Amino acid sequence: QLTVIDTPGFGDQLNRERNFEPILDYVDAQYAKYLDAERTSEMRRNIRDSRVHALLYFIPPTGGHGLKDIDVDFLQRLCTKVNIIPVIAKADALVPEEVAAFKKGILRDFEKHDIRIYPTAHAEDRELVADIERHMPFTVIGSDSWIDVDGKKVRGRTYRWGSVEVENEKHSDFVHLRELLIRTNLQDLIETTHAVHYAQFRSTQIRGQGRPESFLACDEFYESRIDSAKRALAEEMQRKEEEMRSMFVNKVREKEAELR
Repeated sequence: QLTVIDTPGFGDQLNRERNFEPILDYVDAQYAKYLDAERTSEMRRNIRDSRVHALLYFIPPTGGHGLKDIDVDFLQRLCTKVNIIPVIAKADALVPEEVAAFKKGILRDFEKHDIRIYPTAHAEDRELVADIERHMPFTVIGSDSWIDVDGKKVRGRTYRWGSVEVENEKHSDFVHLRELLIRTNLQDLIETTHAVHYAQFRSTQIRGQGRPESFLACDEFYESRIDSAKRALAEEMQRKEEEMRSMFVNKVREKEAELR
């Protein structure tokens, strides 16, 4: 089950602390809820995971040199608590040269201010994340309208000078972001949350209570759920591939029948 949580009004407050606190508190509250659920073996077996596994941080398309102060402050606080995935919103407001320069400026700021983003900060195999990093921070274009492009209906926007397509790789990185979130890195986001961010929260809480970290032995149940989830995901991917292969074969046969 996928749950999306929006944060309308972020950045509107003059007091920065009031911008950050609701989000920080929410992330910690979900960790605390999970920690409470670990206290009995029965609850651990049936635990509902409401932890935040990914935070999409949308950066306005200013075309400037990099991040604003509010972006730096917020990301520095959150990057140790949750998987941060940076996204440049409304990318059609920038020309390709501006997008490239803006991305470089943002990446420089990440390094300068020690802002750890996903998956770069937690990658064990550099080769596996190299392709993802080529597109980061991801640019996206939003639209709830369908437009006609070369006789096909696609989601996009029409301007006087032309059109932009949401799923066109030449126009935005939306397809790569979608691939990361719901296919290639879905399970890794969950595992990184548990093994890195939640583990840090859990350790801090247990030490604060003066108890040894082995006090809550939950990993055996968690690993079992992870293995089951991996198998289910692999089976689902295989099923979809078989369906697509079958559809392709049927279309080829239909075309051959028409040509006879």
